[in-house]
Amino acid sequence: MRFMFLFTSAVSIAVLAAATPAGAQAMKSKVAFNNNIGKQTPDQPTGGKTVSYQITLSGGELNGCTVKIVESLYGREEGNWGIFDINGDVSCSDGGFSYTSSGAWDGNGFHAAGMIKDGSGTGKYKGIAGRIAQLGGAGSKAQDGGFNISYDLVVDQNKA
Repeated sequence: MRFMFLFTSAVSIAVLAAATPAGAQAMKSKVAFNNNIGKQTPDQPTGGKTVSYQITLSGGELNGCTVKIVESLYGREEGNWGIFDINGDVSCSDGGFSYTSSGAWDGNGFHAAGMIKDGSGTGKYKGIAGRIAQLGGAGSKAQDGGFNISYDLVVDQNKA
């Protein structure tokens, strides 16, 4: 029985290692902002709200880059939980890229995942491909009536 467990564990590790792209490189930076900086966009979705933000990333590989976000929010049960879609454009002094992601929130925080848009990379990021994740998402009530939002933006990228 112990042998079977060890064999199964070894096979699982080998499968996970094989599933990870050889050229993949993760980049991670912090996103933190007060949602009162958001500006409502002219086009609003049915049953939701779309806002735009411009945020400077801090720490990690994208430190100092800015991300322009257009976020559509669809709150449910009086905002107790909801779904959101993001279009993001990352701009750095040495290039940039665009991504889309979708996620959800509830009373425990939020998370999202998506993809880098094909062909969107410029400069250092030309040919970039991969996935995006927004992890550890949290919001706390701010004194100005808005919410202080924070999360880690993780770019699991590989070059095409």
